[in-house]
Amino acid sequence: MIVPNYGTFHGACQAQVGEASAVGALGPFPDSGNPLSDADIRRAIRSALNGADICLEEVECWRGYARADVLCLSAGVVSVIEIKSDRDSLHRFDEQARVYSSIAERVTLVVGWNLAARALRLAPNWWDVVLAERDGLSEVRLIHIRDGSPNPDSTIGGLIAMLPIVEVRRLGAMLGVPSSGARADVVRRLAASHVPEQDVRDATVRWLGDLATRRTRTME
Repeated sequence: MIVPNYGTFHGACQAQVGEASAVGALGPFPDSGNPLSDADIRRAIRSALNGADICLEEVECWRGYARADVLCLSAGVVSVIEIKSDRDSLHRFDEQARVYSSIAERVTLVVGWNLAARALRLAPNWWDVVLAERDGLSEVRLIHIRDGSPNPDSTIGGLIAMLPIVEVRRLGAMLGVPSSGARADVVRRLAASHVPEQDVRDATVRWLGDLATRRTRTME
């Protein structure tokens, strides 16, 4: 499914902080019997994402080793939104953090109360963190609780690992990187060593745009 702009989502969360500042977070209500699910949080994120740029749900990263809940593309910047609901666990969080930190310029963690304290300790300090909590029986509030910053250590290796091998070969061929007959892992290493970072980012932007177009056509 395609949803819109990450930048708008970030601003919407900050606006909700302002609206909720008088009362702050409402609390986890552990006895409510109604913990937030992934689907609950996704609905709130979709509502906040009301811009015009491209965002895609469930995008494979690092050749499928991790799957981004929401991957957004805005002005050529790749951003990831990772969801940890009250029904999730953190058993793969370290691996997910490494993958997302290798591909994204910005990452936002959206987390329910059950995992909020532990997730805050584990999330890289440059990630934005948003608390998701239930407001009444059905509404979900998104409260921006930690300001992030651009990725200080972004590398092209993660982007090359995310691109399909046919795209990596095409990119290398366009720039004169010899890879004919080489195994996929060799081609990716050659591309990481010889292709300029901006060319890799441009190729990633084109591929994500094409992916968004293909998904749109399948829904028509």
